[in-house]
Amino acid sequence: MSAQKEVYLLDAGNTLLKLALVQDGVFQKVERFSRQDFPFSNLQRNIPIVFSSVIDESLRNLLCAHFDRTFEITSMISLPFQMAYQSPHTLGIDRLCNAAALARQNSGLPRLAIDLGTCIKFDFLDAKNHYIGGSISPGLQMRAKAMAHFTAKLPEVEGKRTQELIGKNSTECLEIGTYLGWQKEIEGLMSAYRERYPELVVVLTGGDTRHFDLGQKNGIFVHENLTLEGILALYQANE
Repeated sequence: MSAQKEVYLLDAGNTLLKLALVQDGVFQKVERFSRQDFPFSNLQRNIPIVFSSVIDESLRNLLCAHFDRTFEITSMISLPFQMAYQSPHTLGIDRLCNAAALARQNSGLPRLAIDLGTCIKFDFLDAKNHYIGGSISPGLQMRAKAMAHFTAKLPEVEGKRTQELIGKNSTECLEIGTYLGWQKEIEGLMSAYRERYPELVVVLTGGDTRHFDLGQKNGIFVHENLTLEGILALYQANE
C-alpha cells in the first residue's frame, strides 16, 4: 500500500501520546507512549503524520524533522461543523477534535462529548451541527492532588472508584469526596443537558472513563478513540 493511503494520527495529551496508524480510513493500530518512549525510529518517514498537541514546541519540532509530511490540527483549518464558539482561537485543540468527531455521527441530533482526563471537558454540538461550547473543570486526579496541595495536613489519595458513601477515616473521606464529587458533577451536568435537549446523544471518552459507572443509561456511548477520530475527520476535511 502506498504511503498516500496511509497516515499516522498523533494525539499528544498532557499525560500520554496516543498514536494510530490508519489505512484507507480504517484504524489498524492504536498505541500509547510516554514522551520519552515515543518510537520515532520505528515510524516510516514517508507516511504523513497528523498531530494534535497540547504540549510544548519541542515535540512539534521533532515531528517536523522526522517526517516528510506533517499536518498540524489548529483552529485555523477547515472544520466539518459550524463554529459558534465566541473565542475559537482559545479553544483547546483536543476539544476541537472531539467536536469534529461528533460532527460525523448522529446527524440531526444534539450531541455532547464528555472527555474524562486531566480535566472534565464537555463539548456540545446542536442538531444543526453548530459547535456552541461546553465546560471545563478539574478531573479526578487533579481533585485529589489539589486537596493535598492546598492544605497543610491532608494526604494525597488516589482518585479511584469507590462504592462507599460515608468515610470512617481521613483517607476514606478524601477518596469518597474526590470520586463522588467527580461522578455527581458529571451526572448532574449530563442531566441538565438532557432536560434541555431530550434527544441528546452523549459520547464519553478519555482515560478516566474506566472509573465512571455508566449503569443502564440509554443514549450514552463510550468511544475510547474519539479524539483520534476527530483528528482524522479534520485531516480529511483539509486534504
